[in-house]
Amino acid sequence: DVGIRAGLHVDPAISTTVKLRVIGRQQQLLRIDFETWPSHEVLRAKLVEFESLLGNCDAVILSDYGKGGLAHIAEMIRMARAAGKKVLVDPKGDDFSKYAGATIVTPNRAEFRAVVGRWQDEEGLARKAESLRSELGLEALLVTRSEEGMSLFHSTGVVHEQAVAREVFDVSGAGDTVI
Repeated sequence: DVGIRAGLHVDPAISTTVKLRVIGRQQQLLRIDFETWPSHEVLRAKLVEFESLLGNCDAVILSDYGKGGLAHIAEMIRMARAAGKKVLVDPKGDDFSKYAGATIVTPNRAEFRAVVGRWQDEEGLARKAESLRSELGLEALLVTRSEEGMSLFHSTGVVHEQAVAREVFDVSGAGDTVI
C-alpha cells in the first residue's frame, strides 16, 4: 500500500472522452477528441468530497487539462491551503489567476509564454517569472523549457536543471521533450 486513494464519480449524463488517432506509415499524424464537460452538479459534489478528504493527505496535485473537470480549482486551492496542504498545479490556458495561492505551478515554456509574453534573455525570463510568482502568491514557479531543461523560480533565487534528450516515438498527451 503506497497510501494513494483514488475516487471515481460517474456522471450518467455524459460519455467519457473518445480519442480518435489517425495513423499513417506507422506514425501518429493526428488525434481528435470527442468529449462533453461534466455537469456543474457533479463537480459541486466532487468539491464536497475533495474537502472531506483533505485531512487524510499530505499534498494536493491538480493537473488542469482544460476540460472542465477543475471548474472549482481556485476554491480547491483555497481549501487545501487553509488545511495546511502543499498544492502543486500543472496549469492549462492563459489565465493563471485561478491558480493564485498554490504552492507551486509548473507550466511548460509555451504555457508560460502565453501568460507573460516573450522574453529576450535569461534575465527577462527571470523578471517575468518572479513577477508572476509574486502576483499569484506562489512559493515557487517551475517552468519546463523543452531542450533547455527546466527553471525553478522561488523567493531565494533560481535553479536551472539541464535537459537530457530521449528519443520519443508517441508523444500524444505529452508536453515537451522527455527529461
